[in-house]
Amino acid sequence: MPNFEFVNVNNPGDVKQHSTKIRRHVMKDIGKARRKPRANRTGQVILGARAGDEAEGSGSAQALACPNPMRDRTLHTTSYPVEIDERRLDLLRFMVDEARYTYRPFRFPWLSMGLSDEAAWHITMANATLFREGGPGSKKTEFSVSTEAMKWYTMSLTSTAKRLADPNESGSEGLIIAITGFVCHDTSVGNFDRFGIHMDGLQRMIEKRGGLDTLSSPFLRMMICWYDLIEATYFNTSPRFGVLEDSIAGFDTGDDAEYLEHLLESWDGNCPALGDIMSALKATAAVASYINRRADEAEFWTDDVTAARLLSPAFHEILSLEGRPLPNDTSDPQYAGTAAREAFRRAALVFLAAIKMRMGAGAYEMDRHLDAFRQISQLPLVDWGVVPELNLWAHVISAMQEESPNRAWHVLTIVSIMDTMGLESSRQAIDTARGIIWVDAIDEGKSEKLCHEIHAYIEARKSPQQEAELVDP
Repeated sequence: MPNFEFVNVNNPGDVKQHSTKIRRHVMKDIGKARRKPRANRTGQVILGARAGDEAEGSGSAQALACPNPMRDRTLHTTSYPVEIDERRLDLLRFMVDEARYTYRPFRFPWLSMGLSDEAAWHITMANATLFREGGPGSKKTEFSVSTEAMKWYTMSLTSTAKRLADPNESGSEGLIIAITGFVCHDTSVGNFDRFGIHMDGLQRMIEKRGGLDTLSSPFLRMMICWYDLIEATYFNTSPRFGVLEDSIAGFDTGDDAEYLEHLLESWDGNCPALGDIMSALKATAAVASYINRRADEAEFWTDDVTAARLLSPAFHEILSLEGRPLPNDTSDPQYAGTAAREAFRRAALVFLAAIKMRMGAGAYEMDRHLDAFRQISQLPLVDWGVVPELNLWAHVISAMQEESPNRAWHVLTIVSIMDTMGLESSRQAIDTARGIIWVDAIDEGKSEKLCHEIHAYIEARKSPQQEAELVDP
């Protein structure tokens, strides 16, 4: 994250007296807000999407039948990677039975792989123990809180370490599955330091094999690509691997993005600094269009595989954008455009994070992007009238995910943009944002609350004393 120095400013009009100090410390270089892409290691292979690749694939992991939560009897005839006993079968039965009332993303794709490798099996048993001891709908915790879970986890670690030291096993698909299980656990508990270490290991193993294409299991390829994106969104870095194979992209959005397309057509002449973010915004709009056409289908929100295939292209477009330095001179023609570009990028990441949360996938990155957007919004002397409709959208999207008083400045900026656009009511502002990129299913009343706050500020402006009270966080 950038090193920020906070300056108390109670009103946008007070910004000028602090502008020099703020410029020195607040996002002096927006490019530094993002980690530089990792240096290309010798022999590193970065994969792109595989044209024409089918999701079915082949191989031992793919051939395993995914346990059906409504057909418990299949567990007695399934082949297991270790000797099965009643305790092990009981834990697996719990995992399958729990699916009747608790949705956990990638449960069954993982089981299809976890049943194919000894170390992966033990990590599955550790997870089952945690979920069982935690009760219905419990959140994931570290294995150390449970003696039995820690036993299974230790067995998995022991098996993994032994095989990593064996040249004949160190690049096996089964071992990659096991380490993917560690990655899954790390992200579910928010341990991103350990998560990064395991991802580094996975990348080295996959490169040594010759790339993701060498993995036979389509579920494994999908999960590795998805966790790669989880890491990239959290650390705000470029992804390690290419776009998820069999992604949902290039479909006809009809006239859903007509207003956005109209706005983009005007960019080249008005603000050329924004040109390279167009594809990212179009990809984000395509996600919104796809979801809005299926949001009423209850099963859509628990279709984890579709979620990964849908969100992957948009995340790649956004996270692959290069960082750009913010000019020191606020009168520089690129100053406002560079700030707006980063605001749009962060708002798109906030938007996609909200979709992930609605789909039950979690989004540890949300607070980090909201914090970054807050700093961008408070940059001194930015002309948010550059492409005002998109700047309004970005501030509305981010403000919806904030709570008062953190969005007080957003409200001030939104009203300032409204003045530029000639909008008179908060409802007009929200409706304008809704017409650009929007998903009603992630709104959940947030836009209505924001609408009331914007209206309250507009009314308070008629009384200087009330205005001062509103803008003081």
